[in-house]
Amino acid sequence: MTGIEKQVLKIVRELEEADKESVARKIGVSERYVAQICQFLIKDGYLIERSKEKYKITERGRKVISSVKTIGLIPVLKGGI
Repeated sequence: MTGIEKQVLKIVRELEEADKESVARKIGVSERYVAQICQFLIKDGYLIERSKEKYKITERGRKVISSVKTIGLIPVLKGGI
């Protein structure tokens, strides 16, 4: 997944339901480009289209952009703090 696709997912998650104009404004790209990205994300199951051009993130989309969670000890690399 590309960085711009992750940005779109994060914005849609933040707004809960977003249109392409709102996303385009926050990222600084054209609405047409956002619409193309959203269509790919819908096709791959990361977004759904709630109403005409209003997008909502799916559980699959949330998992992709969620923080990395670790279980157990994390080794400290030499030269660290």
